[in-house]
Amino acid sequence: MEQKTLVRTLFATIVAEVISFSVVVPIVPQLFTEPGSKFFILPAGMEVSTGYILLGVTIGLYPLGQFLATPILGELSDIYGRKRVIQVSVLGTVVSSLIFAFGIVAESFLILFLSRFVNGLTGGLISVAQATIADVTPEEKRSEGFGILGAAFGAGFTFGPFLGGLLSSSPFSVLGISTPFIFGAALSSISVLFVSYRLEETSPMTGNSINWRKPFTQLRNGIAIPGIQDLLAANFLYFSGFAFFTTFIPVFLVERFGFSQVQTGNFFFYIGLLIILGQGYLVPKAFERLKERRIMPIALFLTGFFILIQPFTPGLAAFIAAVTIFALSNDNTTVALNSLVSSASPDEKQGLALGTNQGLRALGNAFPSMLSGVAAAFFAASTPILISGTLLVLTAAGYKLLSS
Repeated sequence: MEQKTLVRTLFATIVAEVISFSVVVPIVPQLFTEPGSKFFILPAGMEVSTGYILLGVTIGLYPLGQFLATPILGELSDIYGRKRVIQVSVLGTVVSSLIFAFGIVAESFLILFLSRFVNGLTGGLISVAQATIADVTPEEKRSEGFGILGAAFGAGFTFGPFLGGLLSSSPFSVLGISTPFIFGAALSSISVLFVSYRLEETSPMTGNSINWRKPFTQLRNGIAIPGIQDLLAANFLYFSGFAFFTTFIPVFLVERFGFSQVQTGNFFFYIGLLIILGQGYLVPKAFERLKERRIMPIALFLTGFFILIQPFTPGLAAFIAAVTIFALSNDNTTVALNSLVSSASPDEKQGLALGTNQGLRALGNAFPSMLSGVAAAFFAASTPILISGTLLVLTAAGYKLLSS
């Protein structure tokens, strides 16, 4: 299979996958935190503050499942092949989307929890897709292929929340609030067939055993790699802070500006366009002029600062201006952090370092997402955003001081 055909197949598969699991973004606040919404599912008498906690758990279960399963899925792909594991990952999204749709109809947050955890357990697609490219691509060209997969994730996350908002609203919500999830299941079903016919196996399938403790042993061994502990710590704190923001920004939009799920979807569509602009054009231009180590703490500080001021903006126009600068700064932060971990690691430890970074990302997304619900329940919906901005600003300052 030609490399270009392989990359295009994986690109299309990832776009479809990300769309399917991100349609939930604009809808969850309507389920848990808006008693006036026709989509509200909490039983009568349950406080909205409890809904904040349930929302955090719903969001956090997905990356928790990823942390536990992604390294094991990678080993399974070494034994049974990349194609089979990719098929299983996409089928997991089909199943979890249908479970989520049923959970909404049944008005059961326990079923919604199950859906998100199942989706996380089978959510190793991007990791296995990277391994697929590594199988057939010379080392000096792998970053280009990985960049294309990153663009696929960005494209999927641009359209997923947008479609989630659109398909849950009249006249498109032909199946009610569950319409986006039925759509996601259908899209992923098509994706399974597409992978079955278009993707060829690339793995030498030389593996013969599975280390079921790998999520934990990988983390322990990766943190022990000399020279990257400060970067791994910065990554973990960044992912943690960012999780506080992403979990509750949809709720903040509803409570502060009265956004509907359509408007929330449009907001994330705008963010996605900024990601495409930033990572496709502005980040390469910045890295031509400055080294990642100089850019990272500045970009991280700006990311945190422009999150921190969002609850204090006087109106929607000022809020969008702050969001714009935050998103463009964050593009530089994300690329610089990942690149620094890779460049600071010995060649023979690249896989371990990047795998550890992914594990820290999953943990940083999981538990802070859950804690954000608790913080909002005790204080206000804007509290997780304030925690996010403060944590990122302090991380930037601490990294700059310790590395200077």
